[in-house]
Amino acid sequence: MFSSHKTLKRRTPAKGIDRREYIGHLVDEYYTTTNVEAQEQVTANLANFAYDPINWPHLLETDALDVFLASLESQDQPLKLHGIAALCNICFVKFIREQLKPITDLFVRTDHPEIVFHSLALFYQLLESGDVDRDLLLSPSLLRTVQEWRIKAHDQRIVKLCQLLLQDFATRTEVVELQNAPPTLPAAEQPTTSAGSSG
Repeated sequence: MFSSHKTLKRRTPAKGIDRREYIGHLVDEYYTTTNVEAQEQVTANLANFAYDPINWPHLLETDALDVFLASLESQDQPLKLHGIAALCNICFVKFIREQLKPITDLFVRTDHPEIVFHSLALFYQLLESGDVDRDLLLSPSLLRTVQEWRIKAHDQRIVKLCQLLLQDFATRTEVVELQNAPPTLPAAEQPTTSAGSSG
């Protein structure tokens, strides 16, 4: 549910910390703590703030978008999820357009369904807005990953988003090529052989 400034003022105690200041404290905590669980709590809180447009100016002023971007580069799955979910919710096109590579790289290499779901939703928003060049976003590797998730996902939300993305934004030639291409697995899922294994 979206908030109004009047509602926020009524809910904030007279001596309570204001929202912009609180978000600023969260951003500072992300960078000063070395505890991953604390960072997870911070990014979860910041991602929740991203749901409501009334918070967006505060998120921008405190550089919270840089926290979301930094989360994508983490080795921690919850941090990655909070980062991509927040970017999906807030969808500041100019910022995201300048940061497409880490966002698309995360999508192509992840095996986390919720990260995939939020990434697909973000891609669809960007393409639907027309503010991001289709050819820049829909690289062959990204389209291939979309096709693979469309086939292998058990989550129908992911399947439907993959179908919509391919149907609305891929060319007929690209779709045909995807259907004829052999499936590939993310690097983490590639089968490995042990040097000491026996046949």
